[in-house]
Amino acid sequence: MKILYSTRLFSGLESSFINKKWSPTGVPTIYKLIEELDKRHDTKFIFSAKDSGDGYFSSWNYSKDKVILVDGLSQKIKVLTGASFYFSWLPRRVALFFREIRQYTHIIVETLRFKPDIMYCDHANVIVGALLSRLQRRTLIVFRVMGVYPVMRSSLTSNRLINKIFKWAYRSPFDLVICTQDGSGVEPWLKKAISKNVKTQVLLNGVDKNDILNIDVLDIQLQSMSHEKKKILFVGKLEVYKGCYDFLNAFFILIDKGIEDIHALIIGTGSEELRLKELVKERKDEHRFTFISRLPHDQILVAHRLSDIYVSMNHLGNLSNSNLEAIQSNSCMIIPSPQADDGIDVVTNALLGNSVTSVPIKNPTMLADSISTLVFSKKDREKKSKLLAIKKADFLWSWDERIKMEVILLEQLLESKK
Repeated sequence: MKILYSTRLFSGLESSFINKKWSPTGVPTIYKLIEELDKRHDTKFIFSAKDSGDGYFSSWNYSKDKVILVDGLSQKIKVLTGASFYFSWLPRRVALFFREIRQYTHIIVETLRFKPDIMYCDHANVIVGALLSRLQRRTLIVFRVMGVYPVMRSSLTSNRLINKIFKWAYRSPFDLVICTQDGSGVEPWLKKAISKNVKTQVLLNGVDKNDILNIDVLDIQLQSMSHEKKKILFVGKLEVYKGCYDFLNAFFILIDKGIEDIHALIIGTGSEELRLKELVKERKDEHRFTFISRLPHDQILVAHRLSDIYVSMNHLGNLSNSNLEAIQSNSCMIIPSPQADDGIDVVTNALLGNSVTSVPIKNPTMLADSISTLVFSKKDREKKSKLLAIKKADFLWSWDERIKMEVILLEQLLESKK
């Protein structure tokens, strides 16, 4: 199979391309599929660099496109540089507009030259996929949706020109749409956005099924945490939509109530990191918090093992990779209640049922009450953990199984069109 794989340049891949050594972090759905396609098929990889913006940071500031042979991958990759391609005096909005036009044009030209069996595009390149699906039929077009974000919903109803363009793109005659089930309400969005004649497939992400009991505690900060206090764990980007302030404010409420037997472990980085630390410092509560910006994957699993309660208050969906790892670890979990209007976390709560505690988002008082109940009841924590161990057997699969399924879908698509 010949495949042209086009996606945005995720920050977790940047260091691999800069250092020319494959050591990806961040989005396993992306890098594990890259590894599988690199190993099994004739694949041309094109990554579109997107410049830092709201909730996203990129260290890719090269002024020219790069073709790189990365140690650990057999096939060269190409990175299309972002706005830094243009003169620095050019207004940012103008440079970003021309960035998109240039990147789209390059991917279309590469597709026509390479003549792949399948062209694989993510949301960053959906307009390219839309054009190719309408203007040619030799190459099959697969649209890869990594979950549904607010802008994708607003595109279906807004009268702004850019939203109308995306709505038009979503309605394209794609040959297949593969969507990650991350709890973000993907099913109702697919029903509204994608043409009824287009086949869609929703896939939950996988987990590494390691035995976390046998992983050594190597991180110094994890080693130094008190074993006497109940540890409340938060893992994720430190952005407003991830619910980091819901968590912080709930913890402050618990402290103000005089609950001493607790310690917050916050793993992640993001645009709100400094502000969160400032708020803790202003209250002189530094001894009650441990902030760790980044951890190797195996040490995050250790953090789950060491923690008593895991909290995720992501406003946009809670079947993320970090939450699936919490499920795999049989954590005692607190997650948001369903947001029925947009379908957010309806599937999440249906899968997990009474094995987790659910509270509304943006309600630190209720979150604090739920944490308090579990802190003072070891019996309830153990009950939730045991129920989760039973529930997960019905839906959780390994990354090997997950990636194999996505490749099978591509192979079946190609076979069906012959």
